[in-house]
Amino acid sequence: MPFLLKHHFNPNWDPAKLTPEEQADGSVDHTRLNFVQSFTAGDVIAEWVEPEASGEDTESRFLYDTKVFPAGKGTGIRKKCPDKLFAAVDGYACYRDEKIVVRQTLTVRRDVDYHTGNIDFIADIVLEGSVRSGFEIIGRTVSVRDQIEAAHVKARQELRCKGGVKGGGGAFLESARNMKLAYCENGTLKSRRDILIKGALMHSDVFADGRLAVGGRLTGGTVHAYESVYVGGQLGGGLDTITAVVLGYQPSLLYKDAEHNRRIKQLHADIASYEKALNKNDEYRDEIRFLQESAIKELELLKALKVKLWDGIYATERLDRCKVIVPGVVKPGVEVSIGSAYLKVDDYLENVYFYYENDDVKIGYSTAKDRR
Repeated sequence: MPFLLKHHFNPNWDPAKLTPEEQADGSVDHTRLNFVQSFTAGDVIAEWVEPEASGEDTESRFLYDTKVFPAGKGTGIRKKCPDKLFAAVDGYACYRDEKIVVRQTLTVRRDVDYHTGNIDFIADIVLEGSVRSGFEIIGRTVSVRDQIEAAHVKARQELRCKGGVKGGGGAFLESARNMKLAYCENGTLKSRRDILIKGALMHSDVFADGRLAVGGRLTGGTVHAYESVYVGGQLGGGLDTITAVVLGYQPSLLYKDAEHNRRIKQLHADIASYEKALNKNDEYRDEIRFLQESAIKELELLKALKVKLWDGIYATERLDRCKVIVPGVVKPGVEVSIGSAYLKVDDYLENVYFYYENDDVKIGYSTAKDRR
């Protein structure tokens, strides 16, 4: 009697032949092509069934005379469940050399765009192309060889981009561990550890729960770091470019506060528009009033959450370790905040560092000549 090997993944998976996902309303989302199917260690990836009971079209190549799994690397069999093949690691299942394997690294050999759709993978992603504007990648570690545009890239561990970020104001990168980039322009970076940028960091907002190091220029935007900021080339772009450095409080909490502020601003605008609508529209008065009351309740809740959040932010205060180190040039107009202490640079400086002392931001010089 033949046995059918039933797959819980697509054995004919071809990333070059993907179709968009149809929504409940019948529309099609071209960013959702289900590029890859993730499995967690312990998931069933294949099992033996009787051909008649499968309820599926039977391919002859998956009919076997004996129950011997074509098991490869990353798979496993349990004594209690001999008819099931399990994933032994997190990853995706596929055939390789006629064996079922579970691979922990997903290599994408092209740009992430409308040909791939968004990619959400449980393990590591290596992208040999770019991440185009409007698309999203989520993985354990994410390595991008080319450029990241106005896209969302999230790594549950480390994130690396050799081609740099040209965000156009829409790039959002986040990592739970270190982030390493060639350069970054017009993006938002958020890391629970260190952010390391080989070249320039320009007109970007940064939240690093560890340290920020920039090999070239840091110009424009606001950067937050818990401990230190190092800028090898130039800090600031002159009086016409606002460049702010904030240290001493946990940046991930400051990012949450910024999110609250954005929502509060939107709620104020919504409440004002509802008020105008109530004065003009009698037909939908009850619906508009309900929306207005809901917005007011959410606004009050957010204000209360902000109070609690700042209690937590103040509790993370760590000022004595904070430093901004610039062996290069600091231009006038740079703003440095360490805790509640604040300093605005009003002259050109070179080879200096900023530190906290007695409720002030002080300037130190790195050479004996400068100290004299």
